[in-house]
Amino acid sequence: AGADGAGGGGGVAFEAEQLQRLAAACERLGLDVRQAFHAFDGDDDGLLSPHEFRHALAQLRLGLGDEEASWLLSRMDTNADGMLSYEEFLTHLFRSVPDAKVANIGQAFKEHYAAREDASSQLWQQVGRAFCERGMTVQQVLSFFDADGDGVISRQELSDALRLVRLGLNEEDLSCLTRGLVLNDDGRVSIQELAHRVNQGVSAES
Repeated sequence: AGADGAGGGGGVAFEAEQLQRLAAACERLGLDVRQAFHAFDGDDDGLLSPHEFRHALAQLRLGLGDEEASWLLSRMDTNADGMLSYEEFLTHLFRSVPDAKVANIGQAFKEHYAAREDASSQLWQQVGRAFCERGMTVQQVLSFFDADGDGVISRQELSDALRLVRLGLNEEDLSCLTRGLVLNDDGRVSIQELAHRVNQGVSAES
């Protein structure tokens, strides 16, 4: 079945099948997942454009048409920016392959998320330091983030609050701070989770 008719569960199965074929093709070429992504990234900007992604699938001889390639890209493009990041590429492959040793996907996944967690922890320490320097207690910090006092905070509210503090964080920093948080079923951050992160930052400065 092609991608155009692959709705619902069929779409999931089609996606998994194609990503397994992609991983196997990389393995046959002696490429691990990181090397493969960099090889596909023609302009070396850290993102695969639709053209680069279609070209990669053609190089791997997966036999997918443009429509199917575009559909597959849209499935992997988690943040819907029209491009494919290494993290999106890696995460979808990891979820789809039955053997994580293929193309060294399992090890790459572990290393990538460990590095991301380290970066997030360092940024939360920076945030904790900034609040300490302002003489704010953890409770005051939480009240600052949770303006309406409902005990949950959306990613947008969190990003807006961090911008207000003017810590000199760029968009990538804000993304790194928020994407490592554990979200509730409704996609928001609990006050307990945020308290844990802020406490970590404050404790690191003690």
